[in-house]
Amino acid sequence: MREGKQSPTLTVSEVTDKIGFSARHFNQIFRNRVGLTPKLFCRIRRLQQVLDLLSGKERVDWADIAITCGYFDQAHFIHDFRMFANCTPTEYLAQRGFHPCHVVLLD
Repeated sequence: MREGKQSPTLTVSEVTDKIGFSARHFNQIFRNRVGLTPKLFCRIRRLQQVLDLLSGKERVDWADIAITCGYFDQAHFIHDFRMFANCTPTEYLAQRGFHPCHVVLLD
């Protein structure tokens, strides 16, 4: 399933080490410029990667998706999915619309 695998995402500490900023200073600049903390931004991007990988699939190996997208385990993946999509991954598959970030609301 590992198609679409992207290069590894750097941690905030790896980024701050490379650019010479403290984590606090970097977080403040990032939040001011982007409107989100770096951690929240990375969580959203990771979920977008999940949605891209799900495109066109009817059957999914959820554990493989979780690992491919950098989640620590399937439980963390499901937690983030519920938080951002307000449904489980399986519910998403049944309700997804044409656009990967769109879920059809049931009446």
